[in-house]
Parts: sequence; structure tokens; C-alpha cells
Amino acid sequence: MNLLVISERFWPEGSGGTLATYLITKLLVTCGFRVTVITGTRNPAKIGSVEFVVDEAFRIPNKPARWLYFLVPSVRKRYKDLMRRFDIVYIPFGYPLIPLAKELDKKVIVHLHDYQLVAYNSTILHDQQRGLVSDIRAEFTFEILEHSSIKRAMAGSLLTPLLTRLCRSWVREADTIICVSRRQAKIVSDRVSELAHKIRVMYNPLPEIPSPKEKFRNPTFTYAGGESYVKGFHIFMRTALSTLKREKSVNFFLSGGVLKREREVLVRRLNDTFRDTFRVFGRLPYEDILELYSKSHAVLVPSVCEEPLPYVVFEAMLTRTLPIASRVGGIPEIVEGTYAERLMFTPGSPDEMADRMEVVLSLSRDQLVDIGSKLQEVTLKRFSNDVTKRRLLEVFSV
Repeated sequence: MNLLVISERFWPEGSGGTLATYLITKLLVTCGFRVTVITGTRNPAKIGSVEFVVDEAFRIPNKPARWLYFLVPSVRKRYKDLMRRFDIVYIPFGYPLIPLAKELDKKVIVHLHDYQLVAYNSTILHDQQRGLVSDIRAEFTFEILEHSSIKRAMAGSLLTPLLTRLCRSWVREADTIICVSRRQAKIVSDRVSELAHKIRVMYNPLPEIPSPKEKFRNPTFTYAGGESYVKGFHIFMRTALSTLKREKSVNFFLSGGVLKREREVLVRRLNDTFRDTFRVFGRLPYEDILELYSKSHAVLVPSVCEEPLPYVVFEAMLTRTLPIASRVGGIPEIVEGTYAERLMFTPGSPDEMADRMEVVLSLSRDQLVDIGSKLQEVTLKRFSNDVTKRRLLEVFSV
């Protein structure tokens, strides 16, 4: 059976959504599908017999301009001709092309890895209310806090009603919509109730994880969200400072991107005060970040947005490391019934996060190893790729 995957970005470019697309594509190949991937990523991770077609148009940085490009008649004709030889069109990212596939009577499966369907910026804040006014306010707030851009905030606020309505009109034509967690499915169903009957919940595949490493001698906490507001950088910094006032020997590792100058200065001043407690790694290769997790005593996930199903929590548990995560999105579904469940905290609460870190600091090395092993065991069993493969076959059957 011929399968076309349309993904604006493909691993190793992007983050959790593209990683999931890569892993799912690998599983689909083992199921006997003949797969072609169309993407804007110039050097996508290769997968056996999978054919890749690179379209630079997916790299157009402005979202409205990118979406409008795929509505141009000549572009529509080219893609329509391309789609004819495929039985199924699978779209994790690339919603403007859904109507073309349906015009050819193809089965279309949309995979939601974010909240693009209901939010122009693809993000739902943990305390965000429903309604047009709230959505516009949330868009404005997001652009100010995440990108420090008045221009983007004004443009996003104006475009929110139009573009979310347009996006919903495209996705409405899909045969099946995959959500990655029960929480994501509920949020989407509540906001776009007419799509509820098309939604199927399927957890993302687990990545391959290298052998665990020995923990750092000094208590070490790793945060990989860069300086992102929605990933909780501000919560992380406040919690780290309060912890250092009590525990002088703790180390904090930061990765996920380059810090802006004012934040670099802040970290440098804190290092002068607390003797090089902070280390900033920028954006690390995937294998290196997994090794860093494995050596850490805990991985910090202070997100203030509804994370659909964050890979960072999976990766921590698979590397036998405790995740200290805010109680948002799909995180409770990952850690349910494990030691990590008691380490969750209220989103936006540095005090609760600091308390959970104190719990980890109270554990002996043997306890850390024992708890970490159990976390890995539960994760591998509960989110088995064999189960995911069976679910894929159910969803992708024609």
C-alpha cells in the first residue's frame, strides 16, 4: 500500500512532533507500507526504502504566506498530480493540502502534535479560557512573553480568528484525527466538538535510548527548555535561585537554545555568586541530551502550557532519571502510578517545584538508581512500540 507523509519539518529538524513522525514512519515501513515523505527539511533522517521529496516552500517562515502558497492553482495542480498514486495521505504538518487529497478521494489521516487546530500559535496556556476574546488575548500574551515582539503580537491577534477558522475547515475534511494524549483529545473536542467523532488517541512511539550512564557525583538538575516562557524558563530560574540559597552544592544544566544577552548576564552573575553552579549548553545533538539526562539526578519540566505528550518526560524515565514536571497536558498520563507522579507540581508554582527538588535531594544514590530502573521498566511496558504498531495498523487500514 502506498503512503504519502506530508510534514513541514522532519527529524532531526524540529522537536517532539518531528521525532514522533520519524519514529511512526519507521514503524509504518515495518508494517509493509511503501512510504514517500514530502518535507521542507533539507537533510532528513533516512529510513530504509523511504523516498524523500524536499519542497523548499515548507520553509517559508511566515505562516500565512506559507499557507497561501499551497492555495496557488499551479501548486495545487502539482500536488494533486503527485498524490494520485497514493492510497493514504498522512499529514502531521501541512494542513492546506488536506482538501486536495480529499478531491482525489484519498484516505486522509491528520496527526495533531500541537494545538494549531485551535490556536494560531499552536499553544494553549494551562490557565487559558475558551472563547474568541480569550484566544486573542492569549495570542497577544504569548507573542510578548515568548518572542518579545509587539509586531508579532499585533499581527497574531488580528489573524487568530481568520486562520484558526481556515485551519479547522481543512482538518474537518480528514477521515481520522490522531491525538497523542487523552488530555489533548479533550481540549480539541471541547473547542471543536464536530470533530470529536473522528478523534483517535494514540501515544507516540518510544525512541531508542542508549545504555544508562553513571549519575554525576554532585546533585545535578537538567532543564532543556531554553529560555522559552511556555517551557517555564522563568519558573526554572526562580526555583533554582531559591534552591541554591539552601543547597550550595547543587548544579544546574541548561540546554535547548542560545540565551539572549540579558539572560547570559544573569547566569554569569549567578555563577559568580554560587561558584559556577550553572552550565549553559545551548542546543545539543539528541544523543548528547539523552546522555545528559541519564547522568542527571532529575530532569526539570516546568511548562506552563498544555504539553500534548512531551518527549522530555519519556526520555527522562527511559534514561532512568526522575522527571520533576508540572501537572499539565499529557504529563499525568505518562507518570501515572509511578514515583514520578508524586513529583508533579502545580504549573507556575516555583515553591512546589522547589519542594519536589528537595525530595530528590533527600534520596540516596541507591534509591535514585532503584527508582530510575522502575521508571524505565514501567515506561517500556506501558508505552510498548508493539502496542503502538498495532494501533497504527488499525488506524491506517483502508
